[in-house]
Amino acid sequence: MEKLKIFDPQEAYILTKSGRKRGKSYQVIIMTPFKDIALLSHVSYQENQEVVLKINNFINSNQTSLLVQQNQRNYIFFFSLFLLIVMAIAAFFATSPVTNCTFYKSLNQVFIERKSLRGNQIIEQPLESILHLDIQEKQFKYSKLYRVVIVLKSGKEIPINPQYADENSIRHAVLRINSFLNSVISE
Repeated sequence: MEKLKIFDPQEAYILTKSGRKRGKSYQVIIMTPFKDIALLSHVSYQENQEVVLKINNFINSNQTSLLVQQNQRNYIFFFSLFLLIVMAIAAFFATSPVTNCTFYKSLNQVFIERKSLRGNQIIEQPLESILHLDIQEKQFKYSKLYRVVIVLKSGKEIPINPQYADENSIRHAVLRINSFLNSVISE
């Protein structure tokens, strides 16, 4: 809260500012012989118009004082609501599952473990049930992302990681897994 004592006001008017995406904001400006004083921004045009009328009526009257109050409660409420929504979305993505995929030569098994705040999931498959690895692609706005899928002899497909990533890291992962599986088969 800020209190301003303004001496010898000359006139009040509304300054309209054009922002990004054709948005407009309005601000009351009080002219004095020494400097122009700006009141709060992000207040509606109607509220600013009422304030300008009060100030100009005061200037043209014989009153000795005038109290004008403005607040930005609506602006702060919507700004806070926007921040909360952004934080909720960020928290959702931050809690996305973490995936560990481990190939055990001695156990002849592959374990895919997905841990998240919503629960844990473990998928086990024998190495000999793996037919091959496949790369699935998904088109996002202006790019493609990829993920590795284990294709079983039964025809079932198990994504190693549910999230998609860039092509180079996925191709590198497929190369390393195929190298490991070929070494298991050759033994």
